[in-house]
Amino acid sequence: MRQAYLLDLWLFLRRIGPNALAIGLALLLCGALLFLAEAWPEASFLDCLVRSVYMMTIEGVDPPRVWYLEILIFVMPMVGLVLAAEGLVGATVLFLNKSRRQGEWNAVIAATYSRHTVVCGLGQLGEAICYGLADAGRKVVGVDINENQPAIVRTRREGIPVIIGDMTQAATLTEAGIEKACCIIFCSRDDLANIEGAIVAKEAVPEATVYARVFKKSLADRINSALRFDVVTFSPFATAATTLVAQIGGPETD
Repeated sequence: MRQAYLLDLWLFLRRIGPNALAIGLALLLCGALLFLAEAWPEASFLDCLVRSVYMMTIEGVDPPRVWYLEILIFVMPMVGLVLAAEGLVGATVLFLNKSRRQGEWNAVIAATYSRHTVVCGLGQLGEAICYGLADAGRKVVGVDINENQPAIVRTRREGIPVIIGDMTQAATLTEAGIEKACCIIFCSRDDLANIEGAIVAKEAVPEATVYARVFKKSLADRINSALRFDVVTFSPFATAATTLVAQIGGPETD
């Protein structure tokens, strides 16, 4: 429950922060303009700043000595109203839109990770990889384009952040923190997307270890030899067969 409250507070401050900063700058500019123009000869800068606040909140102030500054009495309330309303409306929409809220929080968590593993494509294979790495104590960030996929809900429930987006786009991979990741795995059902994403990741972070799932082992072997990037391609079916044969063991003896 505490984490939920902290999440709400963080997202609220993050959403209204730029608007609050804009209001503060507007007040400072108005106060400086009034002070430099000597709108009230006896007033200090602090007095002018306070009167700017009064203007924005539609409190009564003495008209400035300089006639053209009187327009600020009408302009400042509109500036404050527009900026405050935009920030509050945006924050309200954010809290009503649960999926967007969850997405922003996952991006915040992913930004704090380093030396983590990014798993792109949360099908059965990707979900299993995420759980296995998390059970081994590794930090994991998932990436998938389909927000309605049940695996995303289950993965997030296990405390693994998931970024929603196209894994072949550099912006999505950046949001998942690939610059600080030690390993990036592309394991969707789309071989072409896996290869494309792996190349994009290698271009962005040449030193990272990148794996790309390819359905056919023969194609995976050819890609390994053809790619100029150091991308490790793998076929889960070939790997599963090798593992199964190793477990079964050699020929039976009487």
